Amino acid sequence: MNHSQNKIALITGASSPRDIGIAICRKLASQGIDIFFTHWKSDITWIEKFQQEIVNMVHYAVNMRSTFLLSVEFARLFEKSTLETGRIINMTSGQELGPMPGELAYAATKGAISAFTRSLSAELAPLGITVNAVNPGPTDSTWMTDEIREHLLPKFPMGRIGLPEDVARLIAFLASDDANWITGQIIHSEGGFIRS
Repeated sequence: MNHSQNKIALITGASSPRDIGIAICRKLASQGIDIFFTHWKSDITWIEKFQQEIVNMVHYAVNMRSTFLLSVEFARLFEKSTLETGRIINMTSGQELGPMPGELAYAATKGAISAFTRSLSAELAPLGITVNAVNPGPTDSTWMTDEIREHLLPKFPMGRIGLPEDVARLIAFLASDDANWITGQIIHSEGGFIRS
C-alpha cells in the first residue's frame, strides 16, 4: 500500500450496517484509502460510530500495518543476506507521555507502534537487528502555521520548536555503528516539550 498516492473513494448508499456500501467502505479503508461516504435516513448514532471505525481503519492501515509489514519484510530479507547488523527505526508521537484528546485513533495506532517496537526488538536481536522508535515531538515541518508556532513556542524550554534536522541527527545516530547496543527503546527527542 502506498498512501502517498492520496487515494480518496466516494461511496454512495452507505446507510446501514449490512449495506454493500458499508462493506466497500470497510475494505477500502483497510487499504489506507480515505473514505467519503453518503447515507440516507440513517440512525445518526450508528453513522457516527461507523465513521469512527473507518477513521480507525485508515489510521491502522497507514500508521500500523505498513510499519508492521515493512519491518517483517526487512527482517526476512536481512536473514537471507550476508549482513551482520541491521537497523529498524520507527516513528511514533509520544502517546505514552500524555493524553491526546480528540485524536483517539491516531494515538492508539502510534501507541501500538511503540509496543510493536519493544516486542520486535527482542525477536530480531539474535539476527543482529536493532529496533527502536523515535518521537520527534512537535516539529516545524510542512504542517505548522504561524498560529500553531505561536501556541507551541512557550512549551519549549530550549527556546525554539523542533526542526526536521533534529530528528534526522538522532536517526543518523541510531543507524550508526555507535548505536549497536541500543534496541527496544522509544526515544523522545522533544527538546523538553511541556505537555500542558
